[in-house]
Amino acid sequence: MKQLRSYSKTAGIHGTLLAVIIVSSVPFYWAAQTSIKFTRDTIKRKPTLWGFDVTADPYRKFWFVNEEQNMWAVGLFFLALGAVIAAILFIRKRCETTWPLTLAVLGSLWVALNLFPKTFDMNREFDYFVNSIFVTVLTVIISISIGMLAGYGLARYSGLSGAVILIVALGFRALPRTAFVLPYFYVAKELGILDSRLVIVLALVAVNQPFTIWMLRSFFMEVPREIEEAAMIDGATRLQAFRMVVVPMMWPGIIATSLFTLLLAYNEFLFVRVLAVTNWTLPVAISALTGGDSATTVTEGAAAAVSITLPIVILIMIFQKHLVKGLGAGAVKG
Repeated sequence: MKQLRSYSKTAGIHGTLLAVIIVSSVPFYWAAQTSIKFTRDTIKRKPTLWGFDVTADPYRKFWFVNEEQNMWAVGLFFLALGAVIAAILFIRKRCETTWPLTLAVLGSLWVALNLFPKTFDMNREFDYFVNSIFVTVLTVIISISIGMLAGYGLARYSGLSGAVILIVALGFRALPRTAFVLPYFYVAKELGILDSRLVIVLALVAVNQPFTIWMLRSFFMEVPREIEEAAMIDGATRLQAFRMVVVPMMWPGIIATSLFTLLLAYNEFLFVRVLAVTNWTLPVAISALTGGDSATTVTEGAAAAVSITLPIVILIMIFQKHLVKGLGAGAVKG
């Protein structure tokens, strides 16, 4: 009887998880299959889930000036880029010093990002994609740099002012986004930086900073003081102990916090829409396609949504192990 109850409980848990997976993945599947449909199949009264004619026209229309662009050539470009990165990562695992090869991977991505529009004639949407990457990378670098120093200081300082700073940061984070949009708009207008990448980065860093501070502080709280004190007894300064001892132990937490910050910046809509008149990021460009009354742009919008989602999915898959370790190390306990 107990064994039967155990099987029933396990089947119930698995069934619930399967239902959650289906509900979570259906929207992406719907967008993916819409992005490879002809418009005639998209606008049918009865949805066509399979057995439809497949086309790459939505991707061509959204990304390329030439609507007859050979997609096999595009695929070969990305295949070559993937092979180069895979080879570098393979060598990286067998080297003692990994940072030069890490820079080589980043350099390969940078070269590909500059070479791609020169190889293929791209629409303006590619510029929006570049804006998304620029804003996201800069936001993550600034937010994590400030958050690490602030989180470490607040984790090691137990005075009243530290508690006040944390409470103020939490209250700042709890305020709705709309409370910050107009002040940033007027300040950017007075400074002459409206409709620029800089004002978007500054706004996203300011809004996201309380989150990174709280997250990283909770990770630093899990690192015993005795470890860095032992390093300082051996002759290291506090900064050296922080950089050479504490930070390597914190990598899973730093990566987890960076991924959450990346998602916030990469998918931001409100600040970009208000602070950038023409210098958009890709989410705003997608909304311009899907917000109209014409059904002909639905497939292009779906192609854009899949295109903007795939890099995040790949990134999450690459850092999945570090993300799980980071969340399990106490980030959600803060």
